[in-house]
Amino acid sequence: MSALTPDCDPDMSHCGQPWQGKSRPGSGIVSAAVLVGLLGVALLVVTKDVVSDAFDFVAVPVGVLAAVALTRRVVRLAAHGASAVAARMPTAVAVRRSQPVG
Repeated sequence: MSALTPDCDPDMSHCGQPWQGKSRPGSGIVSAAVLVGLLGVALLVVTKDVVSDAFDFVAVPVGVLAAVALTRRVVRLAAHGASAVAARMPTAVAVRRSQPVG
C-alpha cells in the first residue's frame, strides 16, 4: 500500500478509486454549493467590471467547468429519480392463456 493508492490490497488484486474518496452524507450538497458559488463568482467577474479584464481568462474556464459539473450532477440526480420512480411502478402482468384440451 502506498500513499497514491490507499485502497489497494497488498497483492494489488483489488485497487479502489482513491479520487472518489469516502464521502459522508450531505457532502454532495456542500460540493454543489461550492460549485454554484464558483459559477456565480465567475459570472460576476465576466459580466461586471469589478476586476481587470485579465481575470476573464481565468474566470471563463472556471465558470464553464463549474457549469459542466453542475449539469452532470443534475442529469445524474434526474436519472436516479427516474429509476426510483420506475422501480415503484408495477410491472406488466403476464397474461396466461388456457391451453386446449387435447
